[in-house]
Amino acid sequence: MQSVSHGLEVKFQSGGRSGVLLVVFSQVRIPSGKFGLERLFAKTQHSCVFLNDIHSQWYLSAQQGIDRAIDEAIAQENPERVIYYGASMGAYGALVTGLRRQDGEIYAFSPELELGVVGTQSAAYLTPSAPDKADLLALLSESMKYPVHLFFGLFDWVDTNGYLAAQRLPHCANRFCYGVAGPHALHDQLYSLNIIRQLIKTFQCDVAELLRARGLLITPSLADCAGFVRLGQALAEGRVMHLPDVSRELSVNPGYRLLKAEHLALQGKPQEGAELQKWGSTLQCDAVLKTTPKRWRKSFLIGAAELYSSCSEHTKAREALANCAAQFPIDERMLQLAAELDFVLPETQ
Repeated sequence: MQSVSHGLEVKFQSGGRSGVLLVVFSQVRIPSGKFGLERLFAKTQHSCVFLNDIHSQWYLSAQQGIDRAIDEAIAQENPERVIYYGASMGAYGALVTGLRRQDGEIYAFSPELELGVVGTQSAAYLTPSAPDKADLLALLSESMKYPVHLFFGLFDWVDTNGYLAAQRLPHCANRFCYGVAGPHALHDQLYSLNIIRQLIKTFQCDVAELLRARGLLITPSLADCAGFVRLGQALAEGRVMHLPDVSRELSVNPGYRLLKAEHLALQGKPQEGAELQKWGSTLQCDAVLKTTPKRWRKSFLIGAAELYSSCSEHTKAREALANCAAQFPIDERMLQLAAELDFVLPETQ
């Protein structure tokens, strides 16, 4: 491993047999000396360059160090193909680098196409005046030599905002945009379903077909996407907006229901928002929804318990909390609520 400027750390792993050089960008909050997705590619036949921005600055101002690491790996391995790969913050790094260099294919899972927007993950780390932010939408509008694969979790309003923006771009034969029935932690979900393993083995399979076979590929209307995004933006900015009538498709989007519960709580109607408890069962029983990450599914039950508690419906709050503890590992948030409710969680008795 080597450290370069601007908080960038690099690790090279020679694989050699596949002819692929894989450039893997770490997601946020990966500590120094570690690399995101390193274990995923530990036994791969691809050569790998692992990159980590240890300061979580979305790889801004690190272009020279990134290029140096890639160029050195190319000179050593002489690959037949270069592939840029990453999730969340890593997806931004993969996109910016791959689109700038135009020398390889890109796989970007849940990228933020515009950094620093209120309510986004990057806004917690970057100042509004952060330097070297790329205009990704402009770059994605241009013709590109190699395929670019964009994956968005349409149960997350920030991902949906990116999907909406990508869908509105001019047609490009080498740009592929996938709307997936999942939250922002999309890469984790696809890994648990073995889709990622199938993809990374050769990077030659039909990704859309893999998603379609699992019922994960969805195409909501752009109007529904826009409505979902508007509600997410309003809540992120602390605004209460009027909820218009929504389509059936949007009403059954669990991510929308999470936002609606938050909206109802701000309006002084936490009991109505606590219907999230019903979604706990739905998420467990639905063939597609039960594939979403546990930490996301947990938020429906703990959210319902907190909403019931906020309006002194303590019996219902304990019921929702007990249901949560029966399905998911107990965490600090659950313990804190249990203490407030004077309730002993089943697994701690």
